[in-house]
Amino acid sequence: MDDTDLGETLIAAVHAVAGAHDGHRALHAKGIGATGTFEASGDASTITTAAHLQPGATTPVEIRFSNGTGTPGQPDTTRDGRGFAAKFRLADGSSTDMVALTLPVFFVRTPAAFLELMAARVPDPETGGPDLEKVLAFLGEHPEAQQAIELSMVAPAPSSYTTVHYFGIHGFWFVDANGARRKVRYHWEPDSVEVHPDEEATGLDADYLARELRSRLTAGPAWFTLVLTLGVDGDDETDPTTAWPDERETIVGGRLAINHVAEDQQAIDDLIFDPTRLVPGIEISDDQILAARSAAYGASYERRMA
Repeated sequence: MDDTDLGETLIAAVHAVAGAHDGHRALHAKGIGATGTFEASGDASTITTAAHLQPGATTPVEIRFSNGTGTPGQPDTTRDGRGFAAKFRLADGSSTDMVALTLPVFFVRTPAAFLELMAARVPDPETGGPDLEKVLAFLGEHPEAQQAIELSMVAPAPSSYTTVHYFGIHGFWFVDANGARRKVRYHWEPDSVEVHPDEEATGLDADYLARELRSRLTAGPAWFTLVLTLGVDGDDETDPTTAWPDERETIVGGRLAINHVAEDQQAIDDLIFDPTRLVPGIEISDDQILAARSAAYGASYERRMA
């Protein structure tokens, strides 16, 4: 199956679960765009030649925060993973993207398993809800999905898009000036961490996250730190369902200041944030889900822009 066919197949499977909503992403349909600036620490220059991670590099960034599902009207109080996508606009006119989730792991390892998961989640025509027998059968065959499914079901509503951790979940190869390669994962750490208890979240309106972001950025920037985790032999860079141990060495890649809600929200919404859009010094791993995301995003883009 080529990339076009794979992308169309994946998006059709998502639509079978969540429905198709014209003009919106198949997943992460509801979101808000912002702009900011990334300042590299320079410490990552020891493991990569990537331009935006070199000493003194300052890079404009476009950001899109989002809820997880493909339903544009999903209330922000819904239990769900959240998304953080960043597009770095490099000085030479190129760009590179980083895409992260509040879940530290993904549901499956392969596109085939993802299609099985979507098939198991197609609503029962009689009840309109999930067929628990099919879901449990899927988990019996794919125990690696258990952690992500459980985390997504209990994820509390955040007080803000800017007060939760976001995980890149995939492994990449960082390449230094001598050609040495290190396996790396990344995550974003917010300066301030808050989570609404459920009893508080129930009193919030359906669109409070966008309203809160606008209010917060009026008072000043929201800050995130980019943390790079260095894998070792035995850490599988191809498996997004398994987290690497907490004791792994880390490098601070830099700091991101999110300064403003984007004036042109449609322009941000129209962007493709593709985690495989890389620059020299960073290479894709053999993670099958990582590669498939590019195909799926392309197919989703074609549909929503039609």
